[in-house]
Amino acid sequence: MPSDPVTSRRSFLHSVALVSAGATAASLLDPFTASGAHAATYAHPGLLHTGAGFADLTAKAGGGQEPWASGWDAVLANARSQTDWSASPVAALNVSGGDENFTRLLDDAHAAYQNALVWQLTGDASHADTARDILNAWSQTLTSVSGAPLLGQTSGIYGFVLANAAEAVRDHTGFDTAGFSAMLTDVLYPHHDAYLSADSEHCGTAYAVNWELSHIASVLAIGVFCDDSAKVDQATALITDTPRIMNAIPYIWDGGASDRYSVTGLSLLAAICEMAWSQGVDLYASHGNRLLAASEEVARIEPASAEVPFLGAWGTSATSPAWAIIHHHYATRKGLSAPNTAGLADQARAEGGGFDQLGLGGLAYSL
Repeated sequence: MPSDPVTSRRSFLHSVALVSAGATAASLLDPFTASGAHAATYAHPGLLHTGAGFADLTAKAGGGQEPWASGWDAVLANARSQTDWSASPVAALNVSGGDENFTRLLDDAHAAYQNALVWQLTGDASHADTARDILNAWSQTLTSVSGAPLLGQTSGIYGFVLANAAEAVRDHTGFDTAGFSAMLTDVLYPHHDAYLSADSEHCGTAYAVNWELSHIASVLAIGVFCDDSAKVDQATALITDTPRIMNAIPYIWDGGASDRYSVTGLSLLAAICEMAWSQGVDLYASHGNRLLAASEEVARIEPASAEVPFLGAWGTSATSPAWAIIHHHYATRKGLSAPNTAGLADQARAEGGGFDQLGLGGLAYSL
């Protein structure tokens, strides 16, 4: 299994402007530094999971250690983790309206990801075969994505989840890596590029937070999977050098029924940082660990959740896997204090989350 990346392996634009409560326009426009020449390839697997990360999870979950074992049990029991899952690809994906069919890709993408994860942790090739077959079916079928207004966010979520699933099985026998790369770059990426290149008033501010960051997360994931430094640089530069990122201050939602949306931007920022970390680049530390400050403040005012939803369900932001991802980095890796985040990370296990994130906080990013 490939080893973890090191910082010297990959250098690109960094010092990302992560947003926290109270961030000002001036603080988000701090200078950033451009790197020199780029390496031709990236470390693989190298998105939300790495080779060393998979090995560590195998030892902890398989050895019955908590809370990993409980998270692992939840993944294994879920319908989307089973080898009898059959893909339902369509050529024309529509994300809204009377003829919407986007749930086919939504379900299949998560089934591919979860089967790929089971394979990585067990070595059971039947799960890798299932993930491969799902991904191949979509890359051989999907030619277009349409639907307003939901196209703005969902196309970003699709690319983010699909690239992470594909990254986990990229070397498995029979996986059409070239064909899948073509689908990501020719079918999904143009929607990302069009949105990210549009005027800042292109979309209402209520959507700009989650939509922009979902596109950036997808472009970064696609760039790494496809060994495309231009896309990686595009995603990173948009985080560091675009005033629009100020919209990611997570207080624009009114709480209550919309509470789960208020933390989506925070979740996607965490995913972007984690994927960059897998390539040896520390975006978490930028601007004085600002992501940690944001997480602590938002966690402080989050309402309690009545119950943790089942894997893949939409829950409140109190059950988001973002809390576990953020806590894992700052508290476990770096030894920093994150008491508010820790409380929600504990509450979200196992396995909270939703389709805007990969929802495996209790297994993959526990204490």
